[in-house]
Amino acid sequence: MTRLLEGKRAFVTGAARGIGEATARRFCEEGAGVVLTDLDGGAVEGAAAALRAAGHDAHGEALDVTEATSVERVLEGAADRLGGLDIAVANAGVLSLGSIDELTLAELERTLRVNVVGTFATLKHAAPHLRAAGGGVLLCTASQAGVHGYPEMSAYCASKFALVGLVESLAQELAPDGIRVCAVAPGVTETEMYRQLVRDRARLWGVDEAQADERIRETVPIHRTATPEDVANAFVYLASSQAGYVSGVALVLDGGELSG
Repeated sequence: MTRLLEGKRAFVTGAARGIGEATARRFCEEGAGVVLTDLDGGAVEGAAAALRAAGHDAHGEALDVTEATSVERVLEGAADRLGGLDIAVANAGVLSLGSIDELTLAELERTLRVNVVGTFATLKHAAPHLRAAGGGVLLCTASQAGVHGYPEMSAYCASKFALVGLVESLAQELAPDGIRVCAVAPGVTETEMYRQLVRDRARLWGVDEAQADERIRETVPIHRTATPEDVANAFVYLASSQAGYVSGVALVLDGGELSG
């Protein structure tokens, strides 16, 4: 059976663990060569080594997405290693929770720096490589919190709402180059960031972590969190020719939770 991404060349940020690692793994399973990047260089090389051990074309590289010159350099290296690029996934991100009274401007700036500027830099510096390949797909990880606002999540929501607008704008701008631009907008997903969310919610709600976890899960109609593989499968779809007429959208994976 033909694999969905056979022969494609992909670049994924925030790929040491969680959604990024699962996305890189699913891309490999569908036939792509992948360069995985992450701020944690040791962990991302470990993730790439595990994929190579399974017979996949995978390479790990340390990257701080807030350093635009590094993003450009690492993308150049990835394109040289793979012989070009067809897909880029800007997945690296951070979470900040706190009321407007608690949240500092430094925390807001860091959240925007990583989530928005880092994503923009990744898409900006990947686009020329996709043009050189005759087209491709630019993807990013938005969030359900980029579609609906939530209390004590103003910085994070602002950053993820920005990504939805970025996708809608770039999809129109880059369409003449044969480049589609989309986002996946997950709801609560079983990652380290979710465990941080549970800890922060427990603190803000004055309950223990088990109670916070239960309260969060109760908001999801299908009564479970997403897995990183659920999100990765959405990225596979958007990156593939099956989504060839899909661009400018944020594909929401929220288990049926339709409102904030």
